[in-house]
Amino acid sequence: MRKAVVGIILTLMILTSILTSALEILPVKAEPRTIIVPDDYPTIQAAVDAASDGDTIIVKAGTYIENVNVNKSLTIESENGAEVTIVQATNLNDHVFHVTANYVNIRGFTVRGERELGVLAYALVVRIVKFLIIDY
Repeated sequence: MRKAVVGIILTLMILTSILTSALEILPVKAEPRTIIVPDDYPTIQAAVDAASDGDTIIVKAGTYIENVNVNKSLTIESENGAEVTIVQATNLNDHVFHVTANYVNIRGFTVRGERELGVLAYALVVRIVKFLIIDY
């Protein structure tokens, strides 16, 4: 009788171990996605807030009046270039793009209405390409 009970307990332990390892939940990394402003989100900041690390935000031509805080590793680029995609500061005492995440790419914007450089980066590897900066 004792051998039968020990056998049952060992069998249950083995089955529990097998089921636990089979049901182990592993993190799944989502594929990077492309977010279009203003189609998917009305503002660049709303798109940044909704994005995940590795996503790309494409901004269509227009003037966007906002200060953008980038706290994720993203690519933010204009669809048609700096000549037709303008980001104007809402707050003249703040940078148009304030970057605090590593590995951020910002490409193809005219920034205006801000008293400094237009982009403040507290991060590693921030690439800013094809930018036009116009004083306020």
